[in-house]
Amino acid sequence: MGLDVPTAAELDALVTFLQADGERRSSAVARKLHDELGGCVIGAMMDVAWIEQHETQLPPDTVMRLARVNEGLRGAIDLTRKIVEELRPTLLDSMGLFAALSWQFRLGCKQAGIKYRENFPALAPEMDSHRLISLFRIAQELFNLALQRDSLSALALAVTVKDGALRLQMTLDGKPPVPADGRQPISVPMLSLLHRVRQLQGEAAIDSTHEGKDVFCVTIPVN
Repeated sequence: MGLDVPTAAELDALVTFLQADGERRSSAVARKLHDELGGCVIGAMMDVAWIEQHETQLPPDTVMRLARVNEGLRGAIDLTRKIVEELRPTLLDSMGLFAALSWQFRLGCKQAGIKYRENFPALAPEMDSHRLISLFRIAQELFNLALQRDSLSALALAVTVKDGALRLQMTLDGKPPVPADGRQPISVPMLSLLHRVRQLQGEAAIDSTHEGKDVFCVTIPVN
């Protein structure tokens, strides 16, 4: 029996499922890293601290090696926290959308050597967890697309909330990468971003300023 080619609606549903399944898997891995791996590393650090406290006559070489173990364990803790935040930002759940976006963009711009400015309202609107993580992922994908630009040196993120809608605006300089054939097809990450926007009944647009900068705008209803 032959199989029919999937319809556009079926492909759209597939992308929705894959994105939601990816979030579930990321959350599960983040919990395991935080609860299990983090617990094991902290336990090892406590054992090292006990040895240092109770074994006062340790040879200098052993003291040096214990210090090296401690340093490695602290590095493992820092790496675990970083991976957990990338998989499922804890700031999003504990401090809200604006704190999570600020942390993500400040860290990313610092690592990339990019100047960064931000502007958020005093209060974030109430949204369910699905809309929060989807909007956060949209911002992440926008940032990753921005990093692909040539000569990117500055990025500004501005969020406004008005008339029941949240508007996320990213202004950046630099030039988008040009394929060898000179054509500019929509990339897979951009298609993923646009799909998330549609799922939230939102709109996305790209404009240019008089200074030659590009402005990415995403508007999402918050209710």
